[in-house]
Amino acid sequence: MSTEQATALGPEFVLLIVSYLFLMGVSQAGVVFCAVGRLVHAQWAKPYYRIAELSTLAFFPFAIVGFLLIYYFARDDLFYWLSPSPDEHLSAWLNSDWLLIRNLFGLLLFYGLSAFYVLKALRPDLAGASEANVRASTGDDEHRKIERQLYLLSPLVIIAFVICNTLFAWDFAMMLIPHWHSTVFPIHFWFGNVFAATAAMVAIPAILGRFSAADYQFGDRQIRQLSMLVSAFMLLWIYLFWSQFFVIWFGNLPHEADPLWRQMYGHYAPYFWTMLAACFFVPFVSLIFAFFNRSLLAMCVVGFGINLGIWVNKYLMVVPVFSPDNRPLDNLLDASLSIGLLVGFLAVVVLLARRLPVYSYWEIKLKHVPDR
Repeated sequence: MSTEQATALGPEFVLLIVSYLFLMGVSQAGVVFCAVGRLVHAQWAKPYYRIAELSTLAFFPFAIVGFLLIYYFARDDLFYWLSPSPDEHLSAWLNSDWLLIRNLFGLLLFYGLSAFYVLKALRPDLAGASEANVRASTGDDEHRKIERQLYLLSPLVIIAFVICNTLFAWDFAMMLIPHWHSTVFPIHFWFGNVFAATAAMVAIPAILGRFSAADYQFGDRQIRQLSMLVSAFMLLWIYLFWSQFFVIWFGNLPHEADPLWRQMYGHYAPYFWTMLAACFFVPFVSLIFAFFNRSLLAMCVVGFGINLGIWVNKYLMVVPVFSPDNRPLDNLLDASLSIGLLVGFLAVVVLLARRLPVYSYWEIKLKHVPDR
């Protein structure tokens, strides 16, 4: 089936699907950030852990309900390959029931494991209402036991994240282009989520500093270390982007190259170059200078730009396949649903942050002892 045979997505779903993919990926990467930090014993990253974990759990209901809504109400438009022409053979993978099962499996695997992981990390802090109570409620030996358990669980969380996002990368993006198969694309898809989530964490010190200044756990070290991590992820993201781009450009196969040229030239060209500028050119030039690495305000601006670029990246993965001249803000209902999804997600994050400790106190106070 050619892309021209695919019906246009309903106007009420275009931005909502893109925003759903973006917010789900970025929020899921929060717990992945914590898992990686615990694996490498990153002491500087500990103040970020709790809000990052709560952000992941906050999107849990939106992820499940959102996927089911897309499946039942936009399935025929978005997953047009489920209905091939009579002369085409439909493999078992391209089956409506199997589409539902595999993506629900990926979501439940990731969020189930993440919930268990986060609750285990929360338990010592829930034992007391303050930092002093936490330290008195359990000894360091018990804390080190929990730290060890989280260390062992961290690779499983990362694997579940990769599985879930790989399935979504295949079904929501790569399979929209007929006969296109790429081993790099799923990595580019889920690593973009990690990149955006890491950049978004720059705003956490600014927000917590405004609303909980008396209990502020961040310093210059956290800002500098996170800026270096963002710089490294920026370079790795552009490497994965170039690896994907070069293979398509060099092969110049019509079914792969035409969707790429549609992004780079014509109506979607401003979006494409905005994505590259926001994700690479602006951060690359900015993060060279120490002023940007040490300024919380400057890093927040760079982080916002990176998240905008990754959102546009998701937009270009989906929309140009179906429409030659879509304009994101033409339909107010579409834009309102997307904004509503963002507001609902942030509201749940705030609700969780008000009811639960916003810092992992026991980890911040627990010094790492190297294994012998």
